[in-house]
Amino acid sequence: MSEKAVFLDIDGTIITGDQEGPFPDDIRGIETARLAGHRFFICTGRGFGHTPEPLRDAPWIDGIVAGGGVHVILDGRTLYQKSAPVKALCEISALFLAKGKQCTFQGDKAVFGINKNGKIPILSGDDFAKKYSDAHIAMMTVDKTIDGETRAALERYFSIYPQIPHFDCLVKGEGKAKGMKILLDAAGIRREDSVAIGDSANDLDMIRYAGIGIAVGNACDELKAAADWISAPCGEGGIVRALEHLGLVPAAGHGGPFTGPQGNITLP
Repeated sequence: MSEKAVFLDIDGTIITGDQEGPFPDDIRGIETARLAGHRFFICTGRGFGHTPEPLRDAPWIDGIVAGGGVHVILDGRTLYQKSAPVKALCEISALFLAKGKQCTFQGDKAVFGINKNGKIPILSGDDFAKKYSDAHIAMMTVDKTIDGETRAALERYFSIYPQIPHFDCLVKGEGKAKGMKILLDAAGIRREDSVAIGDSANDLDMIRYAGIGIAVGNACDELKAAADWISAPCGEGGIVRALEHLGLVPAAGHGGPFTGPQGNITLP
């Protein structure tokens, strides 16, 4: 079998909405497939600075596409990096501060927030120009109750994707598929030998671009409709079942009963 490049979303795919995971059988499946010569990459909407270190530094991950395609890393080397314009960040910060709304900005090293506890606080509309001009903001998350004026301001600079219970805002003109292409070209792997596994609307371009697109069982209906195959849900063997289906690991090669948040689940 030719070398495959497998791209994995994080939230809802590797880890559940309750932040449980990664799951042992999924990891064992990935490690088994890597021993056979296949390569695995994170492909997430999260900014690099908001990507959990245990995932981005995992020995079973060969690279990462972060921020919805704006930050591409292969074998520890940055291949591509772009960020939201500072002008846009200042304009949006001023608007959210004036309205008393909440949002977060995810960069390559840190996460900033307006009216959000636990984040580096943005207190002025010009903070990103005067204090954090090197923040390299890859994406934003905003509350779903945004009004028309706020949406219009965001859409000038970002593509907006519904999540639960918020919107992901990714830099306009960028995308997971673009990041995948950059990484595949650098790794010397053909597009038709790529696989993408995801769960949400911001995974659509990834699923459609890949040679084979797989939705986990908890994916949104739109992604399931676009996928070539639907696996088990995240937390119930979603990744390892997909690898078995593709023949990248032996059937039932996950080591037997799967222990997930629902208890012991024996995969057929």
